[in-house]
Amino acid sequence: MPRRIEEDHKDFRDVVSGRIRKSLKKFIKSGQIVRNKGKNGKISISIPQIDIPHFVHGSNGEGLNRGEGEKGDVIGQEPQKGKGKAGQGESQGIMINLSLEEVLKFMQEELQLPNIKKKPNQTYDEVKIKYNKISLVGPESLRHNRRTLMQTLKRQAAEGTLDKLSYVPGLKDPVRVLKPIGEDKRYRKFNEIQIPSSNALIVFARDGSASMDTEKCEIVNDMAWWIDVWIRRFHDRVEKMYVWHDVSAAEVDEDKFYKYRFGGGTACSSAFDFISKQFENRYPPEKWNIYVFYFTDGDNQRDDNETFLTTLKEKFSSNVVNFVGISQILPYRYGNNDTIKDIVDEAVKNSTLNKDYFRTVEIAPDNPAGGYSGLSEEERNKKVLQAIKTLLGNPSAITQD
Repeated sequence: MPRRIEEDHKDFRDVVSGRIRKSLKKFIKSGQIVRNKGKNGKISISIPQIDIPHFVHGSNGEGLNRGEGEKGDVIGQEPQKGKGKAGQGESQGIMINLSLEEVLKFMQEELQLPNIKKKPNQTYDEVKIKYNKISLVGPESLRHNRRTLMQTLKRQAAEGTLDKLSYVPGLKDPVRVLKPIGEDKRYRKFNEIQIPSSNALIVFARDGSASMDTEKCEIVNDMAWWIDVWIRRFHDRVEKMYVWHDVSAAEVDEDKFYKYRFGGGTACSSAFDFISKQFENRYPPEKWNIYVFYFTDGDNQRDDNETFLTTLKEKFSSNVVNFVGISQILPYRYGNNDTIKDIVDEAVKNSTLNKDYFRTVEIAPDNPAGGYSGLSEEERNKKVLQAIKTLLGNPSAITQD
């Protein structure tokens, strides 16, 4: 009986697991996942109602001490009165909580996201001692008794003294004895294993002009949250820096980064120039894995474009940062070929910038009716999810071999 119960329990768990995977797949594919940040490391999703196994009244001719019943009546529940009409679609379902790690693993599988490769460096956060070698010399406290006796056995066998009997205190009859000498002794020896630094810096920077309205900043918020939790999976220590700019840049707190607006001009190079200065002493590239994500609606002062590209090329090379991702969100000058994304894409195309370390995405309608156009909730979520996949999915720059 216990075995049958365990088999039924396993079948039930398989049903639940299948429902979870199906619902989670739908949740991710629709893009709804990007709006769900969860709480306390848990993400809540809804799965269809599960029919709990139950006994039903049969027709074996014998009663169950409850009087007569009809075929199909559920045992243990009172009959329901009243009549209902047929409905459409699935039942409301039940809410379950999944750990963020479970969701991220499924997202990696579903979106085919690669693992992040840490930048090679010569800085070590930790040195572990592992005794995995044998030495001929060492302190008696580290003597390897098994190796020592094995060496003694070999030596005495070669000398022909292995079968020699000796009297040992406490024993009446003589016995064969292993007698280690100095050259038989073996000692444990340690080996130092250096563990490379796994520090990561995530820089979130954005255009702070008034055109970056609430809708755009909410998209920035969703993208930044998921990028942050994804990168944290691969690094032991992660720090974040928020940079806001108009014609000049400054480091701000998280709240101001997402909410502050200003009606000034826009000089994108100011943000990247400010970020590069942090690499000199505060976050030296040889000790940090650096990821830079810049958010803009595409506008920049025309006389700043050349300075912007020069800054990217000279101060954000592959030996400085792991990669730079530029997200263009609901641009006003859609299709005019002079947005930030257009400029960077052209520089990548003509090899001014390395295509493996600079990636761009655009969140905008597929066919806008000229100029600025918003997105429906469904389109928005799908676009954001695809943008995250594009930014984090470049195999030649960030995937493990």
